Amino acid sequence: SSSQCSSTSCNFNSAPDKKQYEKHSNSHRIHSLGQAFRNSWRRKESEHKTTKKSNSMAGMVEFVGLIKVNVVRGTNLAIRDIMTSDPYVILSLGNQSVKTRVIKNNLNPVWNEKLMLSIPENVPPLKLLVYDKDTFTPDDYMGEAEIDIQPLLSAAKASENSKLNESMQLGKWVASKENTLVRDGVISLAEGRVKQDIALKLQRVERGVLEIELECVPLTQ
Repeated sequence: SSSQCSSTSCNFNSAPDKKQYEKHSNSHRIHSLGQAFRNSWRRKESEHKTTKKSNSMAGMVEFVGLIKVNVVRGTNLAIRDIMTSDPYVILSLGNQSVKTRVIKNNLNPVWNEKLMLSIPENVPPLKLLVYDKDTFTPDDYMGEAEIDIQPLLSAAKASENSKLNESMQLGKWVASKENTLVRDGVISLAEGRVKQDIALKLQRVERGVLEIELECVPLTQ
């Protein structure tokens, strides 16, 4: 009977030990799973933050300057209504666009209207589109032109700290058969301002010339 007792006591003691071991093993497994889940969650959160950051960085546009455009006049523009047109000009630079007022019944409109756009870091061309304003139908196309403003921006940056008061020529866009210039587009420094006067033949249209004055203001870091 003592051996049975010892056997019983042995069995009695071993049962809780087994349960204790299983309980410890389970809790260790749950802890490991919890740790793995937490690590995975942290990793996903970190990846999400990185993706969000890179997306927001990709959406940001750095600007390197301002371009002030004086739309001076149009000459001998195309007829889109009965004997005349109601022209206006749209300027676009990258994702930005602005437009002039409409001048009624005029093929030689004088806008003398100043508009301003920001220059993105990857400098795109300045696009000019001329349209005839219609009331009940879509506006009619009257031609377009394109200007590379990089030389003007470079000249403005180079002259940023200039103390010269007298006017001087900094460069020019030479009129040739390869471009649409009516005359050379001279870049000049006058009264601390870097400007360029340009007269362009409108493209993809039967006729018309557009005259504009550009001024570039670089943004210093």
